[in-house]
Amino acid sequence: MLCGMKKLLVLSLLLSSSLITLCQSLGSTIDESLFKAERLEQPTVQFSKSFFAENRDRLRDAMPDSSMVVLFSAAQKTKSNDIDYPFHQDPNFYYFTGVREANAMMLIFKNPMRIDEKWYREILFVEEKDDKKERWTGKMLGLEKAQELSGAASVMSNVEWKSLPINFEKIEKVFTNSFNDIERDDKMDPGDLKSLVTHTLSKVSFAKQSISTNEGLDLFAYLRQAKTDDEVKMIQHAADITSEAQNRIYENVKPGMKEYEIEALIEYTFRSNGAEGEAFPSIVASGSNGSIMHYTANDATLKDGEMMIVDIGAQYKGYAADITRTIPVSGTFTEEQKQVYQLVLDAQTVGIRYATPGYKFWTPHEEAYRTAGKGLIKLGIIQEWSQIDLYYIHGTSHYLGLDVHDPGVYSSLQPGEVLTVEPGIYIPRDSPCDPKWWDIYVRIEDDIIITRGPARILSDKSPRTIKEIEALMAGEEATTIE
Repeated sequence: MLCGMKKLLVLSLLLSSSLITLCQSLGSTIDESLFKAERLEQPTVQFSKSFFAENRDRLRDAMPDSSMVVLFSAAQKTKSNDIDYPFHQDPNFYYFTGVREANAMMLIFKNPMRIDEKWYREILFVEEKDDKKERWTGKMLGLEKAQELSGAASVMSNVEWKSLPINFEKIEKVFTNSFNDIERDDKMDPGDLKSLVTHTLSKVSFAKQSISTNEGLDLFAYLRQAKTDDEVKMIQHAADITSEAQNRIYENVKPGMKEYEIEALIEYTFRSNGAEGEAFPSIVASGSNGSIMHYTANDATLKDGEMMIVDIGAQYKGYAADITRTIPVSGTFTEEQKQVYQLVLDAQTVGIRYATPGYKFWTPHEEAYRTAGKGLIKLGIIQEWSQIDLYYIHGTSHYLGLDVHDPGVYSSLQPGEVLTVEPGIYIPRDSPCDPKWWDIYVRIEDDIIITRGPARILSDKSPRTIKEIEALMAGEEATTIE
């Protein structure tokens, strides 16, 4: 334990040193003291094999008779030539196995199946340990560790799948996750992902059966929609880390900085607090860049009088946060910026108010949209209701979990569901309104969990009222979130 802590400290120091050197080499105005943040306490909860086993049991209960599920791991993606992107496991595969390695597959049977004189409820296929491969790409689970991690009743080498005699003719329905993005086929590896998929399709086709991907994804979405207490703790910590990054920005942003300096501070705060990294590319959009919903260039100079949208999310133990704040670069909002900001905040407050059991998933959006429309008319930015879509251009909520846009069935809201509430108003230059409103872009996003009463905000550690934001940017202590 102590050795691991020392390694983490060394890695954090190396990371901070690298980021400081990078910023200095780019002519940065960033203060080195930014990379000396106090660390957040990490949650003690860890997923045990029982979590993944219980997920499989719930899946089995929801499956129709005479059916099976085939889950494939994610494919390794190539960045360029022989350089790979960091591996990111398929969320459905992780949710039911806990395994974060490529070239793996799992079979889950509704009813026990007899194979070679043995009965099986489930079989996990993973790569066998390979000393040579481990020297290049790191430690592998192997069969024994994979069983300890997943709690799977049976674990086999992935090369065994080709010859395993499963009678698919007795299976009426085969559900699976997505498997169409495989980039590579190692002809020398009979157990790589391409081989696993090819052999599966061949076995199913030979039995004159078919695979249902869409129905499978709907089934998995239904099971993943409500989060357990431990899952919520993971999301909460991801939100705490992300809130800390937002607060660091409040305290340090100033005109003349580059957007990428803010991005560097975000990444440092994430990693130094135990996050695996970003749940999605950070959006640091100042000035007119705020009109681009998924802006990620992050290379503009911050200017006095402009606002900056910061839409970011840490990933912790596979779980994502997604929090957006809109900040006045100079530390104070102009009068017009205040009015639009307050309208967006009012719309969000109303949306969160309707995020309670019994309302439909889309109700928070409908109510936030209605509030924004009334406000835009009152401010004179629009004259007719039909003009709202000129400035309110996206939905207000999405589910949150292992995916930043987590799957769900979009039915009525139920306790345990985690979602975002993120209204936004965007007024580009040359819009058909008074020019005093031009180039004002505001988005406010928080992560909430549905409870039996009012929704609980998971991201409430980052201030979002005008008074709080301006106070924190002025170096004063922010008051309690309203």
